Amino acid sequence: MFTRWPIIALMALAPAPSFAATPPTEGTMAVEAQAGQDLFRDAAAGALADKGFTLLDGAGHAAFTMKLAVTVTEVGTVDAKVAPTGAKVENGGLRNGVGSAVRIAVPTGKSRTVALERTQLDMVLRKRGETDVLWRGSAVTVRNSATPGNIAADLSNALLRQYPSQSDAVIGVP
Repeated sequence: MFTRWPIIALMALAPAPSFAATPPTEGTMAVEAQAGQDLFRDAAAGALADKGFTLLDGAGHAAFTMKLAVTVTEVGTVDAKVAPTGAKVENGGLRNGVGSAVRIAVPTGKSRTVALERTQLDMVLRKRGETDVLWRGSAVTVRNSATPGNIAADLSNALLRQYPSQSDAVIGVP
């Protein structure tokens, strides 16, 4: 019994192991995404370049690798108003006449049903060749599929806005 106490005392004095390393603020970075997700890869690369990272093609050459996972799911439908076309100026309708005609689009009040999509972007940062996660983040948005805009850039910028601070919460993007 007396031989166990020195071992327990030594274990209590030993420093606790550090599981998370500090995320880097500079260096070379490779961004990896699944096939067909080039918009998200390019948007994340642009946001990382704005943070001061040097981007390299191929994970085998960069010091760090940012892995992207994009999930898009339909969550329902929504009625969207049909957008009227813009005003046009055309030549007059008379054969030998002079002048022009103006066509002004009037809203019809009609709507159409479009899909409502939930898009989530997850980012995981690792040092090349290692499995330990240095940083991770998630952002989500719900938009109709007919909404113009760059969802990839909006999600990437929202995720990396507070980098290198770490949050376990999923960031909501309007």
